[in-house]
Amino acid sequence: MDNLKDRIASLPTITVGGERYLSYQAVSDLVAACLYPTLPADQIDEIAYRRILETADALCRKLGYTRIEKLSPPAVPLNQMGLYWALAPEDAAGEDDEVMVIVAGPGLVEELQAGRLLDARLSQLGLDEVTRQHFKIPVTASDGLIDLMHRAVQSDWPNDYRGIWHDILTMCIAGGQNISPAERLFTVIIRGLSERRSWRLRAKLKHDIAGEPYFRVSLADEDQNNQLFELGAVVMTEGAATLEVDFAPYLARHVAGDYGELDSFDKRQNDIAVKEGFRILSAYDVPLPGGETARIWIITEADRRITTVLRPSDY
Repeated sequence: MDNLKDRIASLPTITVGGERYLSYQAVSDLVAACLYPTLPADQIDEIAYRRILETADALCRKLGYTRIEKLSPPAVPLNQMGLYWALAPEDAAGEDDEVMVIVAGPGLVEELQAGRLLDARLSQLGLDEVTRQHFKIPVTASDGLIDLMHRAVQSDWPNDYRGIWHDILTMCIAGGQNISPAERLFTVIIRGLSERRSWRLRAKLKHDIAGEPYFRVSLADEDQNNQLFELGAVVMTEGAATLEVDFAPYLARHVAGDYGELDSFDKRQNDIAVKEGFRILSAYDVPLPGGETARIWIITEADRRITTVLRPSDY
């Protein structure tokens, strides 16, 4: 990928109004030729096309091209009209600032609020209404916290998911210590898990790619060393929800680098995506009643803000 990034950096640019621009089409063509050197352009399917665009976008962002603009006359001659990546001014962003790109379609929060996406963990536990009683913005939970809730409900103590989640959200609001404007630590009592009663949790305000806020609640000391990458908010489509499958085992495989039913080429592409910060896609055949199976995809976006469980027909 470093070689491909260098090749993109060597592409010709144009200067308009003191800003430097790089042809979007030229970048896409170069990436397509590198990723699929033997595949004719008319045989590139939707998945390959999206991989090309996402790889091109990720590499351009690394080179400092932070937005896409359409240039047309009189700014450029008619034969140069089209989409271009614009190079950010050197003083436009700090080292840790997030770059901005064109957002195609609504963000995570809008999709959750409209019901087109569901939280892949909390919705399956019937906790959406409890969340809405406490917060006006979406709230998601980490794998570690979900596992803690499972163990508490399965214990000899009379716990239930709604009660535990109610207590967690109540203490998040009413107690705790703010450690930054967007993060707080708080304690909740959950009985039934050996002799330990109190658990330290962390709530962090995050934003989706459209800039809309949501909360993520996790264990304060949650160990993520076994994860190759961050999952972000984990959601599912309505089509995936109708399968009534527990997706936790498949999410665990996905984040551990077991990409399921992909061929060797796509698995190698995922290994590169983990290291370089590109999109990651896994495919699994999940068992259904009656001995049938259904194919699901799990997709973690390049910015690691969201992971979606979906059926291929939902794509």
